Amino acid sequence: MALTIEEVKKNTSYKRLPILILDERYHRLFPEEDKTPEIKKLEKKLSDMLKRQGQVTNDLKAVKKIKADLIQSVLQNVENTELSDSKRQKLMNANQKLILEAKEKIEALEQEETDMPENIRTANLALVLECVEVCYERIHQNYEDIQILGKWINEVRIELKKKVLVKQDKETKNAEIYSYMHDLLGPEMMEIFDNKSSN
Repeated sequence: MALTIEEVKKNTSYKRLPILILDERYHRLFPEEDKTPEIKKLEKKLSDMLKRQGQVTNDLKAVKKIKADLIQSVLQNVENTELSDSKRQKLMNANQKLILEAKEKIEALEQEETDMPENIRTANLALVLECVEVCYERIHQNYEDIQILGKWINEVRIELKKKVLVKQDKETKNAEIYSYMHDLLGPEMMEIFDNKSSN
């Protein structure tokens, strides 16, 4: 029975798990051709989250700069005596609206930035759990194969021992036959037969 994300999260050490797709050991354990469709899907989700985290950081810097520029523009418009009151008010209203939108965007990005590490850990944990399940399936399959191969090797070993004994017996018999023929017919006659046999 596989563990759930909630069960693993109860153990605080899950926060120390490496981000799998950034770890070389993971890529050795799961080369591209060994990845299941589910692993590929979870990898993509995690990769997209990591990219999004970088994008949120960049967006946050950009929006804060825009807000600062808008505030600076408001201050310049207040001090600009060349503008008419109505023009100044129009610019102030437009800038205030943009500043409010920037503020809301910053709050949303900051919240996303705050939530992102936990979301990434959860996505990573989902990938970890899937990989662990696949690894244990491989281990169990290998264990079954090892048992089958061990049985086959033992059977072959017994058969090999039998064949070695048969071979040794035939070698002994050949030596005896040749020796008796040699004793019976004599060396000169055996030489004639040996020469004829080798042609």
